[in-house]
Amino acid sequence: MSSPVIKCKQAALEVSMTEWQKLIDNWNADRVKMAEFIDLAKRYTDFSELTTPMLNEFIEKIVVHEGEGRGKQRRQRLDFYFNFIGAFEVPADVVTPMEQEAERRQQEEQAEKEEHSKALAQARYEKRKQERREFTARKRAGLLTPEEQVEEERRLERNRAYQKKQRDKKKATQPEKPRKWTLEELAKLNKAGADLTPEEGSRLAAYKQRKTEAVKRYREKQKAAQPPKPQQRTLKELAECAEAGLPLTPEEAERLEAHRNRKKEALQDLKARAETDPAAAAELAQQRAQQSEAVKKSRQKMYADAAAGDPEAQAQYERHLAARRENYHRKKQAEAKAAQAS
Repeated sequence: MSSPVIKCKQAALEVSMTEWQKLIDNWNADRVKMAEFIDLAKRYTDFSELTTPMLNEFIEKIVVHEGEGRGKQRRQRLDFYFNFIGAFEVPADVVTPMEQEAERRQQEEQAEKEEHSKALAQARYEKRKQERREFTARKRAGLLTPEEQVEEERRLERNRAYQKKQRDKKKATQPEKPRKWTLEELAKLNKAGADLTPEEGSRLAAYKQRKTEAVKRYREKQKAAQPPKPQQRTLKELAECAEAGLPLTPEEAERLEAHRNRKKEALQDLKARAETDPAAAAELAQQRAQQSEAVKKSRQKMYADAAAGDPEAQAQYERHLAARRENYHRKKQAEAKAAQAS
């Protein structure tokens, strides 16, 4: 006798064989039905009219479901059961000509609706714009009623509150900016020797430039408002006039005398320092050499101009000769007095 375990295995094998046989039978039946359906389709590959016998051969039944929606949005499902293969579902990526036409009509209708909505919105916008223009014109002319003025104040207040809220919201989301120094603070930092960034340095330089130009414009304006001063002659011109015997004003004579006194005092101070200071002695010798060279050049120019027939140079030459003769006689008189005294 066989053991219980062997009997259980035999029963399981028999069940499996039965199931596999059913699957094989179903597969064979489906293969036969598919072959028959293909043969049927081959007979009608080229037809120009859909007839009732053709529909009877292909379609087993049509199941009509309950409709949903209303009007153009109403939809109703139809299930087609074909002979030999049963229910048939059209693939999602396959679009029939009827569906294409329906989609095209739907798109055209949608485009017309959108165009109509845009036209209505534009008309409403133009109307509101015109009303706002008329309201603004009446507001500027002061023709608003008390109720309209109160409503306008409320609208402006709401607008200001909304703008402030948006600014605060935007400011809260942005990182805090570094503190920006004022121009006065930058000037103080620069004076204290602090390091400035290139941007701060350029700001300070531009500020100084603007300030300098403003001061210059102010001075030019003040100078233009003042009466013109008489032209003042230079010290060199005054000295030349004095040598030529031309009259000088008391102010000019005082200026020239003060200048000569300053030169005498500076020369006396330099002579006093030259007795003990080698640098001062060298400076004194250099000044004497420059003065001697200048006198020599001036006399040579005077001689050349006088010989060329310049009246002014000839007069200057005559004065020079007279001064030399006077100095010579004064020197002789002094020597005679000294000899008599000895």
